[in-house]
Amino acid sequence: MFVGLGKLVANRLLGFPPGTVWSSCVKLYVAFFLSGFIHFAGDIMFEKRMVYYSFRFFLLQAVAITFEGLVIYIVKGLLRPRGIEFKPENRSLGGAVLRVVGYCWVILWFCLTLPVWVDAPNTKGFSSIDRGPITQFLLDVWKQRS
Repeated sequence: MFVGLGKLVANRLLGFPPGTVWSSCVKLYVAFFLSGFIHFAGDIMFEKRMVYYSFRFFLLQAVAITFEGLVIYIVKGLLRPRGIEFKPENRSLGGAVLRVVGYCWVILWFCLTLPVWVDAPNTKGFSSIDRGPITQFLLDVWKQRS
């Protein structure tokens, strides 16, 4: 459903040709915006003070994917003149290393952003769950930035 709406916005309304970077970015941000909007309804039902937590979390995921795409584009540009192909789906050692780096990136990103969304009820004083030292540290860092 989200992909269809993203295609409608990207290709029909904005006129970006399918398969282009701009079309992909619009589809990505539409999908994550809609995910945030759906979760937004749950936020309002739970507590009106938590209105923007879902939007912030889901749009941060789209920003991370955009950043990841930019890094991949730059790395490909740097490696191609040296005759090195950047193919994470390859069954070689290099492909395995790229997959492991990708998994580490996803885990790191979720460790940094998940407390923003999941700990929202706790920051509003609804429970006193022990979040553990790492999550508490990350939550304190996010509080200082807000």
